Amino acid sequence: MDALLVLAILSVAILLFAGNWIRVDLVSLMILLALGITGLVTPTEAFSGFSNPAVITVAAMFVISSGLTHTGALRPLTTRLLKISGHEEGRMVLTIMLASAFLSAFINNIGATALLLPITIEMAQKGGISPSKLLIPLAFGSLLGGACTLVGTPPNLLANALLQQHVGESFSMFEFTPLGVLMLAAGTLYMVKIGRRLLPERKSGNLTTAYQVKAYIAEVEVLKGAKIANKTIAASHFEENHKLKVRAILRGRQKFPFPHRNRKILEGDILFIEGSPKSILQLHPSDGLLVVPEKEYPKDQFREREDVLVVEASLTPTSEMVGKTLREVKFAGTYGLTVLALWRSGGPVVRKVDHVILRFGDVLLLQGTRDHVVHLGQSHGFLLLGDIETSPYRPHRGPASILILTTAILLAATDLLPIMLSATLGALSLVLIRCLSVKEAYESIDWSIILLIAGTLPLGIAMEKSGLARHLADLLISSAGNLGPWPVLSLLIFLALLLTAVMSNAATVVLLAPIAYSIALSLSVDPKPFFMGIAIAASICFISPIGHQSNALVMGPGGYRFFDYTRAGAGLNLICWALSSLMIPIFFPF
Repeated sequence: MDALLVLAILSVAILLFAGNWIRVDLVSLMILLALGITGLVTPTEAFSGFSNPAVITVAAMFVISSGLTHTGALRPLTTRLLKISGHEEGRMVLTIMLASAFLSAFINNIGATALLLPITIEMAQKGGISPSKLLIPLAFGSLLGGACTLVGTPPNLLANALLQQHVGESFSMFEFTPLGVLMLAAGTLYMVKIGRRLLPERKSGNLTTAYQVKAYIAEVEVLKGAKIANKTIAASHFEENHKLKVRAILRGRQKFPFPHRNRKILEGDILFIEGSPKSILQLHPSDGLLVVPEKEYPKDQFREREDVLVVEASLTPTSEMVGKTLREVKFAGTYGLTVLALWRSGGPVVRKVDHVILRFGDVLLLQGTRDHVVHLGQSHGFLLLGDIETSPYRPHRGPASILILTTAILLAATDLLPIMLSATLGALSLVLIRCLSVKEAYESIDWSIILLIAGTLPLGIAMEKSGLARHLADLLISSAGNLGPWPVLSLLIFLALLLTAVMSNAATVVLLAPIAYSIALSLSVDPKPFFMGIAIAASICFISPIGHQSNALVMGPGGYRFFDYTRAGAGLNLICWALSSLMIPIFFPF
């Protein structure tokens, strides 16, 4: 009976994770409470995830990564990329993927991707190609690099903690490296020769300081006495004169989507117009047209300022804006910037901008002074995507932050300290020598991931206690035709790849770890290869933007759609599946 109840909770959890209707951290807390209330785990077991070594280590690595970013320690490396990348597309892809992989092997993947994203866009501009040809390789490189070391990605740390919990063994710092480097070499070769040709080419131009021009949707109010008032869309010549398309008309509470060219425009109408930022900004109240995405802070007050910028900014996972609307946080008044338009999942949003619930990866077209723009990028979880120099906070402490990271890794690699202690020591050291303030350290941690891991860990405990993990393990073994551990491992890796494509990679490791352990017990073999398999598979999702935050981060800036990842990444996933299935038993004999 308990096994069926756990299976029901597991099924609902997978459905909620895949559907993305509720935030993943809230889903994980729902799982925790459901297990505790039903008595499937004790209250102590329900909250045991918060003291798990993996949770503490992941939090510490977030702080260390932020310390490197705040001090500008890695900036010399990123600027060097521009000099060695050249102007040939294949060489750019090679340079970007290797640089991204190197960084993400030692700092968290999303941090490495965010650091290199503006450089990658600048590289594309100088090479005369679309950024959409380079940004997915950037994200894929970070995933491959993260699989190269123990600290490269949370799934590795989580699999290590669970392995230690089950059998008392653990992975060393560089036990992931032989397989990781092999996959990186094969993956990079694939993207240079084949994968890049499967990526979309979405042309872009230059918009003063903005990194590229997309077609945005903006709201324009038709003022009293406007030249186009009381004329049809065709007769007003609005689209011809302004190079803008009318995508919808809002008249009071009535909306006319995709209006016919014979539809009449009236005074007071709100037009949802699509076009480049440059065309949108050329609209002026003297023509009877006013851009009004945020009426509380009209953009005209900036018109006479010489330091006004128009930039694009992407929301990162740590932004306080995620899950809120512009109206809720009074964005214009709070941040001193006007949001002109919004871009999401490869296209502009045709809704009132201040009513849209923002998501991680959304790109906002902003107008405001340079000081306000820089402050937004430095302090509020926005990644600026233009030629905006957000000066490092403490560049003179850059060498110290690199030394601290190196020391933490060496202490763990030489077994002088467990990774949990060395990472925590490194994070504390960064704060003590003022590479980071305490406030910045707290803000650097992606608490949604911490809650996700801590909240789902009790599900693994319940799966083992109820016997569900053993039943599912037997099912996998029988599915492989009792051919031995090698085919079962390959099947488990493939299952992990599928789950990671639709849900969090950390949740995938938590759900499959007890099954992996039960498989090893049933086959009387070492569980280490199976834990390595699920860690690697959970770290390398290339076929969907939701499988990893690095994929989601480049989606807006690159103008990608969901299946752009599938088309470019399916072959890469198959290559990595084959390599891991074949090589893990060689590196870690059963």
